[in-house]
Amino acid sequence: MKKNLMMVYGQTLSRTIADTEDVQKDLEPYYTKLKTAMDADKLSDLSDADFADIQSEFQDGTDRYLSYNDKLKKLQAPARFMGKHQTLKHAYDTYANACQTMTDSLNVKEHTVDTEKFAQAEADQNEAMDRIIRLIQTIMATNA
Repeated sequence: MKKNLMMVYGQTLSRTIADTEDVQKDLEPYYTKLKTAMDADKLSDLSDADFADIQSEFQDGTDRYLSYNDKLKKLQAPARFMGKHQTLKHAYDTYANACQTMTDSLNVKEHTVDTEKFAQAEADQNEAMDRIIRLIQTIMATNA
């Protein structure tokens, strides 16, 4: 039973991280397009369709992150990883919520971005992902 729990736990963590990376790769071109326009102060150069598409893709990705977050919350951790798992759940929750904040910073109707909200979400995502990676590495190294 103990070995099976560890196997399920490890596989679920691995799958969640792989799925998260897949979403990040899918969103990268949309993020780059938006960020480039923002940095060059050329947001108005994006068509309404492009802007709406970016917001839609961000929301789709965020919805996927939120579903992975739910899986992590329901995942039973082996006793020796309970503390790290609680920290991991908190970090992933922060990450998913920061993604939603970034998505919410895009106003499709007005074709604007709340740059303060966007920048804070970006910083929160980076910090949370750094924590997630460190925790996963620690858990996997302990399990090896």
